Amino acid sequence: MWPFTTGAYVYASPVVTDGMVFIPSWDGNLYALDEYNGAQRWVFSTSAPIYATPAVANGVVYLASRDSRVYALNEQTGSVIWQRANISPITSSPVYADGKIFYGTWFVRFNSVLMAVYTNNTVAWQYVGDDTIKSSPSVNNGRVVFGQNNGYVVAVNETTGAQLWKVAIGVAASISTAPALAYGRVYVGADSNRFLAMNQTTGSIIWTFSTGAFNATSAAVSSGVVYFGTGKGILYALNATTGAQLWTYPKAGTIGGISSSPALALGSNTLLFGSSDHSLYALNVTGGGLLWKYTTGGGISSSPAVADSRVFFGSWDTKVYGLGVIAPRLQATIFPSVTSLKPGQVSILTITVTNGSAPQSGVTLALSSSVGGGFTQPVMGSIGVYSSNFTAPLVNSVVSSIIQVVASESGFLSGSAFTTITLNPFPPLTVAASPTPVSITPGGEIVLMIRVTNGTTPVTGATIFLSSSAGGSFSNPTDGGNGNYTAVYTTPLQASNPTVTIQASKPGFASGQNTLTVTINGIPNLTNLKVVGVPFIYLIAGIALLFLLVLIALVSRRKREPTSPYYHPVEAPPAYASRPDFGEGLSSRFRRGLFTGLAAIGGS
Repeated sequence: MWPFTTGAYVYASPVVTDGMVFIPSWDGNLYALDEYNGAQRWVFSTSAPIYATPAVANGVVYLASRDSRVYALNEQTGSVIWQRANISPITSSPVYADGKIFYGTWFVRFNSVLMAVYTNNTVAWQYVGDDTIKSSPSVNNGRVVFGQNNGYVVAVNETTGAQLWKVAIGVAASISTAPALAYGRVYVGADSNRFLAMNQTTGSIIWTFSTGAFNATSAAVSSGVVYFGTGKGILYALNATTGAQLWTYPKAGTIGGISSSPALALGSNTLLFGSSDHSLYALNVTGGGLLWKYTTGGGISSSPAVADSRVFFGSWDTKVYGLGVIAPRLQATIFPSVTSLKPGQVSILTITVTNGSAPQSGVTLALSSSVGGGFTQPVMGSIGVYSSNFTAPLVNSVVSSIIQVVASESGFLSGSAFTTITLNPFPPLTVAASPTPVSITPGGEIVLMIRVTNGTTPVTGATIFLSSSAGGSFSNPTDGGNGNYTAVYTTPLQASNPTVTIQASKPGFASGQNTLTVTINGIPNLTNLKVVGVPFIYLIAGIALLFLLVLIALVSRRKREPTSPYYHPVEAPPAYASRPDFGEGLSSRFRRGLFTGLAAIGGS
C-alpha cells in the first residue's frame, strides 16, 4: 500500500490501533502514521535510538528508549503526558496490563530491575534481578514472566512483585525474547540451541527442543501449535503439548536468519515473519507452504503487525511498509450558499461525501479557511450530505478565502475539496469636523460641527467619541440628523494648541476618525470656566459675599462691646444668658458668621 522512510534502521515492531501505525526507528524517533496511506500524523523524538516496541492503551502510547526514559504520550497528538527517568538504557518493550506498565532495565548497581509503574507514573513495585533484563515481560493469570541474560526465567506476582519462581533453562545463554504464555505454560527460547516449555505455576521444564542454532524470536501460539524462528534461517512449528516437530520452512535448506517474531493472521490462516534475506514471508499455518513473499531493500527483524486484513513492518532499509488491499479514496464536494460575504455574515456550506460509488456516512470532516473565519460542527442531514456554517472574519480589503474540507474515515483514503468565498470589508465611515471658533481664551467653549458619511451617503445613529491632547471636557454629542452631529468642547485653562480627535463608529461599518487643532490663548474666560460643574465666577462671588458677611458680623460685635475696661454691669443677666452659646469666643462667632454667609449664598 505504501512505504514510509525514517532516518535509520527500523528494528522494532509496529503497533496498529485507531487507524494509526506507531513504530520507532533507530534514529530516536517514534512515528505515528496513517494506517491507510502512510502519511505522518506526528513524530516524537528521544535523545537515543529506540529498539523497543511501544505499548498503546486507552489513548496513551508508552515508549521506552535507550536514553533510559519511558514516555507516556498522547495517542492523537504525540504530546508528553509524563516521562520517567531510569538509571540504565531500555531495550525491553513495555507491556500494559491491568492499569500498569511493565518493563525491564539494564544494569542498576550491577543488577537489573523489572519495573511496574501505574499509568499515573507512580511506582507500583520493582523487582531487582541479578542480570540484565532485555527480555520483554509477558503478563497472564496474575503473573509477570521474563528472562534474564544469565539464562534464568523469572515469574513474579503481578500485584506485589514478589518472586514466585526462578528457573535456569539449563545452559548459559541469554534470554532476550519475550516468553509466550498459553495453556498454563511458558514457551521461551534462548540465545543457544534450546527452545523449551515450562509450567507456568512452578517453572518446572516440561519439554525442550533442540534447534541447532540460537533462538532470537518470541513464539506465536495458537490452536495447539507453537511457532518460532532461529538465527539459522528455519521457521519451526511444534506441537505445543509435546514439543514434537510438525513442520519447518523451508522444507530443505535455510533462508536468511530469522529474528522477526512470527505473527498469526488467524482470519486468513496465515503466518508472517521477516528474514535477514530482505524478505517478508507469508506461510500457510497448516503445512507451512509459502503463500507469498515481499522483498525490501534490507533485512527484516521487525515483527509484523496484522490489522484490518493488512500487515505492517519495518526494515533495515530505514522504511516502514504497509501491505494489503489499497483502501478506496473518499470523494468530496463543497458548495457555499453565498459566495460573497461581509464580516460576520454567514454562508451555509453543503458537503457531499461518497466512497466512489455510494454516499458515505460517519465521515469526519475537517474545515479550514485560508484567511480565517469560523465553522460550526458539520452535521449530516441525509446519508453522505453534511452542512456547516461559515462565518466571515473581519477584513480590511477584498480578499478571496479558499475553503477546504478534508473527509476521513477508517478504512478509506482521505478525500478533499475546495471552494472560494469573496470576503468584503465593512464600508468605511468618513468623519469631517470644524470648530467654531478656531481660537479662544482658556476655559472657553468651542462648538464642534461633525459630519459622518459613507462615501457621499450621510450616516445617522453613529457613536461619536471625542478626546483632546491637552485636556478639557466635551458635552455629549447631539445627533442632528442627516449625518450631522454637534458637541461643545470646553477648553482647559492653560494656553495650548490641543489636537481634538473625533472617532465615529456604527455596526456594519468600519470606524472612521478625523482630527483638528484649535488655539487657546489670552485671559481665561471665567464666565465659562467651571469647577466641579459650578461656574468659576459664581464661586468667586460666593467667596466675596462670605467675606463681606463675616466682616459685618465682626464690626457689629465691636460696636456692642463697652470701650472702658472698668465697666461691669451689676444688674442681673438677661434670660438668654443661660443659653449654651452665651459668652462664645471670637472663633465660634466667626464660624457662625461663616455658616450664615454660606446659607445666604445658597439662598441666592
